Amino acid sequence: MAGGVGATTVARAIVGVDRGVFTGRPVDVLVCRATGDSLVRASRATHVLAAAGHRPVVAVTAADASGPSRPVTARLRLLEPHTSAVVVLPFVRRWRELAVPLDDVRDLLTRPLIELPRQLRRYATAARELRAAVSAPLPASTRRTAAPLARPVPTIGRTAR
Repeated sequence: MAGGVGATTVARAIVGVDRGVFTGRPVDVLVCRATGDSLVRASRATHVLAAAGHRPVVAVTAADASGPSRPVTARLRLLEPHTSAVVVLPFVRRWRELAVPLDDVRDLLTRPLIELPRQLRRYATAARELRAAVSAPLPASTRRTAAPLARPVPTIGRTAR
């Protein structure tokens, strides 16, 4: 298993903690790419976690602007029984041109969609779905109203490319 699947981006987007490459310990969100190999690894990881009584949310980073292929979509359906949810995160072309794309991810959950650049709106919508699937409230430091934190921030693991 290796990095490069977008776990740091997902962690930043949903105000979570990136726990690095998946090593078998429970995580709230498991991030993989929308490729056959990465989904096979995600499937193995979800089976390990399900056997331990933990059902993570799987965040699938789209490999390109066309979205998941039919075989990838079929693999995603096979993951669903072992997860809390499967959320596909759209490809964001503009991040390939930015020197520090993670700066673009900051505040995706707290800013209204209309205030975001058009290229980020679909990703922001998916990030909000992902955060809702994890069902943890935003940390008080990023909320517009300061309420006490009811649950810890989600932990993010990643599978190989």
